[in-house]
Amino acid sequence: MRAALRLGRLALVTCLVAGGTFGALAATSAPTAAAAPSRAAPAARGQSLAQAQVVRVSVDGLTARFSASGTVDALLADLGLPPRGSDRTSAPLDSFLLAGEHLAFDRGVPVTLVDGGTPTAVRSPRGTVAELLGTAQVMLGPEDFVEPGLDQILAAGATVRVTRVADREETLREPSPYTIRLITDASLDRGHEIVVTPGQPGELANTYHVRIIDGREVERTLLASEVLAAAVDEIRRVGTRPPAAPADIEAIIRQAAAANGADPDQLLRVAWCESHYNPSAYNATSGASGLFQFVPSTWSVNSARAGYAGASPFDPVASANVAAWMFARGSANQWTCK
Repeated sequence: MRAALRLGRLALVTCLVAGGTFGALAATSAPTAAAAPSRAAPAARGQSLAQAQVVRVSVDGLTARFSASGTVDALLADLGLPPRGSDRTSAPLDSFLLAGEHLAFDRGVPVTLVDGGTPTAVRSPRGTVAELLGTAQVMLGPEDFVEPGLDQILAAGATVRVTRVADREETLREPSPYTIRLITDASLDRGHEIVVTPGQPGELANTYHVRIIDGREVERTLLASEVLAAAVDEIRRVGTRPPAAPADIEAIIRQAAAANGADPDQLLRVAWCESHYNPSAYNATSGASGLFQFVPSTWSVNSARAGYAGASPFDPVASANVAAWMFARGSANQWTCK
């Protein structure tokens, strides 16, 4: 029977706590003689009052009547409401219950405290953010900040966020990249490379300023760098020799070079780069045509000067000779390919 009565009490008070917040709470001192019966001093060790007293209990402003004996803290424990740091009571916890007494308990306001990114549901004394942090024993570092501000009054359901900020310096040994230097080599086919000297990374001692917010690195700034070992450049030979031309095309180009005093190897490189030795090559965007990809205006002017007026740029003999004639007279810069 007593267990059933205790469960009924606990269920009632739990409903009262969930129903609302405390409107007006008396100070933690005992009520005056005008407001309540005289309160007996705390009992000596081992002493108890067995007679049950009818008292009114208000939790966060909502009231119910109970019949109980013993001390205030015993009543709270019996109701499943152990005292917490945020609680305020209208009577000392170790005082005995008095018949007809009205006991008021303020459990504080429910808030969410997010400390360093970790949220916790807590109850806070009615007051400011600073009072909440004091009750929760939350210490602030020199760079930490709180939202809302410490002097803000808390409301039920508020979220208080403590952001932890830490700065530090750290020095790391890190590799430094090496540079790749390319040397052209006409004795190698185009697209081939030979590593002459392998590159070697160096080593640096880098000092950083690091900012940590809520346990995560958010910023890293290089303050100083010391060379511990210098990097060694890698040297590579890069082939520029074009693939062998078809025998007939190569013969045409070499004959044109000899007839006009031009460099046959340069002509072969440009022909490969421009058309891949294809006399029928055509660029629909620019109109460039033939073995050396003459644009119409360049072909019109220089073919006549080279003695091939009226010839087609798709004629490999005409194209090779006009190109050789221009190369011999310093006009090779009109081609992007070299």
